[in-house]
Amino acid sequence: MRTKFLIIALLLTTALCAQTNDGTEKKKVFQGFSGGMMVHTGYLFGRDANAPQTADGRSTSPQGATFGIGGVARVHLWKLLRVGFEGFVSSMPSGATDCHNVLRNGSYVRIGCGGALVDCCWRLNKVWPYIGGTIGGGSMKGLYILDGDQNSWERDANSTFHKQSFFYVAPFVGCDYCMTQKVHLTFRLDWMLAFHQRELCMPTGPRIYLGFMFCH
Repeated sequence: MRTKFLIIALLLTTALCAQTNDGTEKKKVFQGFSGGMMVHTGYLFGRDANAPQTADGRSTSPQGATFGIGGVARVHLWKLLRVGFEGFVSSMPSGATDCHNVLRNGSYVRIGCGGALVDCCWRLNKVWPYIGGTIGGGSMKGLYILDGDQNSWERDANSTFHKQSFFYVAPFVGCDYCMTQKVHLTFRLDWMLAFHQRELCMPTGPRIYLGFMFCH
């Protein structure tokens, strides 16, 4: 799937880099590109009623804060349109979940996702607000340790490892502040909406991003 996205993007970029002639002047469709890294934090929903439970009936399906890093690359077209790709990795350690009194040290939930994005960006002097969305896929891995500890070599009798792939869409809004012509400070807010036909624990929730974009 990612290979198909890459091929389509390369073909699109090659075609749009050409100049169109309106009879009076040549106007460039391709307006440059940008890319960079962003750190993010958010809150993960998606409780699964079928997740393992403790002896007193408490669920180990996690909800809580996530932290991560990732990157984005865009091609700028005409005045407003930007298309590209992004990818991120998020982690939720046992101390950041509402199950931190249930899950033992070493438990975690880790999410890796990426996809194609499109947005509209308004270049208002030094402030560039934008709105758009991402469509793609990823996977969520979870290790739930109910007894024992990661700092010992003893076998843990009560632990569960779960891996779930998913498809997602993520609408977002954001704003760039142009520190210089080629370096922008960017802020973004999105909401991940994950789907899968098996309907297990899906990563859904808001995320806040902060990072730097390098433009040309």
